[in-house]
Amino acid sequence: MLRRTRLVDLAARLRQGFIAPTIHRRSIADRSPFVYGPDVVTARRSGSPIVALESTIITHGMPYPDNLNTALRAEDAVRKHGAVPATIGIIDGKVYVGLNKEQLEVLSTADPTKTVKCSRRDVSTIVSHTLNGGTTVSATMLIAHIAGIQIMATGGIGGVHRGAELTFDVSTDLTELGRTPVAVVCSGVKSILDIEKTLEYLETQGVPVVKIGETPDFPAFYCSKTVDELKAPCRASNAEEAAGIVEAQRTLGVDTGILFAVPIPDRYALDPATMDAAIREALRKANDARVTGKRVTPFLLSELNEITRGRSLEANIALVENNAKVAAEIALSLCERRRSQGAPNAATAPSARSITSRQKPVVVGGAILDTVLQVRDPEISEEKTSLPLLRTLIVDFRILLSHEPRFNGDTRRGAAVPHNNDGRTHDGHSRRSCGGVGRNVADGLVKLGLKNTRLISVVGDDEHGKAILDSLGAAAETVQRLPDEITARSTVVLNSKGECCFCVCEMESLAAIVPELIRERRSHLEEASLLVLDANLPPDTMRYVLDVASRAHVPVWYEPTDIQKAAKIFEVCRHWQDVLHFISPNLHELRVIGRFFGISVTGTDAESWEAEARRVAGELSKHIPVIITTLGERGALVTRRASENEPFYSEDGELIVDSSTAVSRLYPVERNAARPGEEVLSVSGCGDCLTAGVIYGVHRNLVESDCISLGLRAAALSLKSLDTVPPTLEVLSEHRLGR
Repeated sequence: MLRRTRLVDLAARLRQGFIAPTIHRRSIADRSPFVYGPDVVTARRSGSPIVALESTIITHGMPYPDNLNTALRAEDAVRKHGAVPATIGIIDGKVYVGLNKEQLEVLSTADPTKTVKCSRRDVSTIVSHTLNGGTTVSATMLIAHIAGIQIMATGGIGGVHRGAELTFDVSTDLTELGRTPVAVVCSGVKSILDIEKTLEYLETQGVPVVKIGETPDFPAFYCSKTVDELKAPCRASNAEEAAGIVEAQRTLGVDTGILFAVPIPDRYALDPATMDAAIREALRKANDARVTGKRVTPFLLSELNEITRGRSLEANIALVENNAKVAAEIALSLCERRRSQGAPNAATAPSARSITSRQKPVVVGGAILDTVLQVRDPEISEEKTSLPLLRTLIVDFRILLSHEPRFNGDTRRGAAVPHNNDGRTHDGHSRRSCGGVGRNVADGLVKLGLKNTRLISVVGDDEHGKAILDSLGAAAETVQRLPDEITARSTVVLNSKGECCFCVCEMESLAAIVPELIRERRSHLEEASLLVLDANLPPDTMRYVLDVASRAHVPVWYEPTDIQKAAKIFEVCRHWQDVLHFISPNLHELRVIGRFFGISVTGTDAESWEAEARRVAGELSKHIPVIITTLGERGALVTRRASENEPFYSEDGELIVDSSTAVSRLYPVERNAARPGEEVLSVSGCGDCLTAGVIYGVHRNLVESDCISLGLRAAALSLKSLDTVPPTLEVLSEHRLGR
């Protein structure tokens, strides 16, 4: 029976001249599918309120020019009430978050049989085949969430269709509301659907349904209430109360959407009984015409407009505009609420000005989940040669191998003999020092002069923990000392060149860097001029830190740490696009991040290290503003859309992005930073000192070339010291920069 129904449906589609969209296959590996409108980009950077708007109403909901005029009126309503509109749609396979007027015109005049009505399941197909698509509520929610937009407006959501007990026709809007934390402002469920069953389904999905208004009556799209006068489960009197619900939902970490039901303005409201009769007539016509699937809703809306002689279309336009207004009021109230609670808003968001004035970087470093590292292939250690060894907050026991391996008591001099794992004995010496990415960067910043730097991490209540705390001074006041834990430790074996051969780590205690610990120090995050994160944090902790940074508009610097965890921030955090300004990988970590974004990497000698770094970082710059790739003895490669003679931030606090094309500049190692002939003792702190030096330069508002020069000088000093962060960094403080 099911197969016969499908055949009948197919025949009906052919009789009606339906033609499926032509598929044009084109690779998307070399381009980003997301394009943000200029107003949206500015709003995201400044923390201004944004309202997402769907585009199916343009492509499939109304005839031209009503569809275009409605879209423009909705955007105007958002602007007039203090927010930035971001109409979402797909054109030629690119996902636009913020369509301009010309793009709205393209979608409004497109042939609806060749433009896809795009729900969540369709997004990847439309993008990969470079098609056009109008996004439904589900697709708009998905894309808005990726873009960090919390509020969207539409006319009415999809739901459970009448007769769904036979057809199982249930809109994906409902399941999207159950899994995506975006608040949807609408006039309830489209009245052509089974509203009562839809409310039951939303309850099953755990979605809060809130009526905004003075009565609990649940609206029915064209009508201010349903024909059987259904009541909404919850009510909010106004947009301010609605914003409080959104904020509470986010604070609790509940990852479902919220449905805000707004009644149509009274002057446009239609009679429920009259509309119910018209809907039944339209449904009968749809059944006779064998209309199914995505074509049901557009067909019914068109029939209703004809039956009501245009009154339903007039009501539809009015409610869309009103919903956009209410959504803007909620988004604006959210910003005002956060400002009143002490979180920075658009006017006070920490950026370049506050980086320069606050001088308080906060480093969150920490959790290594992999407790055992076993190197089987000697080539693995060779691959790491001359690259910075990045670790977490640890006590390092370094064993430095001499030039003279000993065999059964005989010393062989002359040519270097490989250090094999065959039980032989080597002459050498050991030395204890404090290390780890987070600790090293924090220590470097303090030694360079940023005395307000704070490190958030954990140590055990033992002698090693005390050594770490003593090494940091005031920066350690935010480090938690745990009485029942042993301070994380790492034994690092270096060769005679100071290069890492392998390390053995004991990192169990770092699992204690949990969101609760960070939450107790939240004020430090919100007051930070810059947050430095390493990839060793557990996913939940990293998500929480990024969430706080997103709310407080604090820029973030990400240290990938190693190839196993290099892409973690992109995999587990939804707010990284809002706040991530800098990353500092080595080439191997850059390759891993590049693969995550679909960028081809060679990983072979077919392309020089520098050439591959330039190519991969250039592609990655579409997503991340500043990429500083460390290339060991070759130096540092900076990739950004700005000149080397400009600072990273402008005078008004904006991250400088003044070119459409990213440029990569290689800064070679400054070998004159140390005395000629001095022996390289260790490269372990090299990358961390480079990072600290660049961050110090950013806080002094130096131009790019001076920031990187400062970082390279700090890295060169670390090479000549057994301490990961040498005391000699103090010579690079501001009064000795020679500027």
